[in-house]
Order: sequence, then C-alpha cells, then structure tokens
Amino acid sequence: MLREMGPTGWWPSDGPYEIMVGAVLIQNVSWRNADRSLDALKAERLLDPHAIARMDDARLQELIRPSGFYRNKSRALREMSRWYVERCGARPEGAADVDDDALRKELLALFGIGGETADDLLLYVFDRRAFIADTYARRLFTFLGYRTPAGYPAFHKVYNPITLATSLTVADLKEFHGLIDEYGKTYRDDAAKAESFLGRMGMRLA
Repeated sequence: MLREMGPTGWWPSDGPYEIMVGAVLIQNVSWRNADRSLDALKAERLLDPHAIARMDDARLQELIRPSGFYRNKSRALREMSRWYVERCGARPEGAADVDDDALRKELLALFGIGGETADDLLLYVFDRRAFIADTYARRLFTFLGYRTPAGYPAFHKVYNPITLATSLTVADLKEFHGLIDEYGKTYRDDAAKAESFLGRMGMRLA
C-alpha cells in the first residue's frame, strides 16, 4: 500500500490536543462535519484543554453542533480535557510513567471514549504502539481472507497482539492505519478492491 499509494501523513493536525478533540468529534460522523466543529473552536480560540475543561456546556454544545451527538460529545470533551489537564498536565509526556495497558484503561474509563478512540489516542497522541481495529481494517482483512471477529473489542483482541509482535514502530503503525483508511475510502467494496492493486496482485488468502 505504501508503494502504490505513497505516505498519508496521518493524522493531520496542529498538535496532540487537536487530535484528541478530533478523535471524539469524528465518532459516527464524516471528517467534514468534525472539521467544521474544530474550525468553530479554533475561530473562538477555544481549542485548548484548559478552556474546554471549564467551558459552559451550552456554549460547547453550540460550537460542536455540526459533529452531531453534541450533548454526549460535549460531556466527553470536557471530561477528557479535565483528565488531560489534571492527570497529564496537558502534555502527552505527563503520562510517560503509565504503561500502555494502564493508559488504555484510564482512557476507556472516560465518558464517551470507546476502544477505537482510546487506540487513536494511544497511537497518535501518546505515541504508544497500537493497532486500530476500525471498520476499514475489518473490511480489508475480510477481503484478504483473514478471520475477522465481529465488533471492535473482539477484532482488536485478536490482531493487536499480532501487531505488537512485529517490528513495526509507532511511526510505522501510524502510517499503517492511515494507509488502511485511505485504501478503504478509495476502494469501498469488494468489487473495487478486487480491481485494485491488491486484487491484481492476488493478495487474497481465501
């Protein structure tokens, strides 16, 4: 994929906190809508963990309305921001003393942070090795003939240990996720995948 598609530079952002906010806003919506909410926060100079942690709920909901589910996302953003400020000093390095499994559990304990969002944050904010078992990955693995358990937790449970057993670095894993998602957006169904460079190379296992 890297040879055929080139590097993706994923996740595009102006810093780790923007990634954190974006990972919440993108849940169940398009990137376009999430970007509209990010732009609204930036326009008001409020894309800051201290600002969001203490922001009035109604004000935050109005700013992130384009992302949908704005009541739950508002609560998730405020709780995540408070945790980031109080637990980490508003710096990824503030969690350096926490091992990967413990950090993931802390993230999952926050309101509105599920497995995929937690793994996004682990990899792209805290620079921990992780496999993001999202829908694009599941579709690709299924197309390639791999066993793909239903649901994020089961899929992650099978393939995260396999991924961590490789020599892929944090940078490699960031690019791997970006390539999987960009491939999935370009080749949306099995027919398109079959006509893609992976299909032409006979990559299917089944």
